[in-house]
Amino acid sequence: LLLALILAPWWINYLMRMLAWVNLLQEDGYVNDTLTALHLVGQPVNWLSGNPLAVILGLTYGYVPFFIVPLYATLDRIDGRLLEASRDLGVGSVRTFLHLTLPLSRPGLLTAAVITALPMFGDYYTNGLLSGSPKTTMVANQIEFYLLNSSEKERGAGLVLILSALLLVLMAYYLISTHRASREVT
Repeated sequence: LLLALILAPWWINYLMRMLAWVNLLQEDGYVNDTLTALHLVGQPVNWLSGNPLAVILGLTYGYVPFFIVPLYATLDRIDGRLLEASRDLGVGSVRTFLHLTLPLSRPGLLTAAVITALPMFGDYYTNGLLSGSPKTTMVANQIEFYLLNSSEKERGAGLVLILSALLLVLMAYYLISTHRASREVT
């Protein structure tokens, strides 16, 4: 049920989900209504005028399914007998997590990080929708600015090359790690 609830937003376009967040975060939106009703804030917060928390909230909401799905698939494949053996040996839940679950979920964590990071690096419209402030500019916003709205196109091209190199290193690390892990299994 929890996985279905996490995946349900994927059936709606990302842009539409971010526009829904705009409505929620407006000064007369549900978030401010709730915060003022609970007396957590004295007056409505202007979330959409450059508040970095609004951008972080939108990015988290938009990309958390990309992280959860591969991690869930990995955790679901962990043999339950290993966890039961750990309990039978008297190992506590924290030590079981640190010494068994976490190492076995490393490939899933790495996959989740790569699948989440790749589209997020190119995201430029979430910031524009939820903030639009230079205080919350992301790399893709800078690339868009230099390539479309500036006479310094070479700076935008340089940022594209730097971002591409960073993503290439991330993908190479991922491929090398998964190759090593598959060799260890066989």
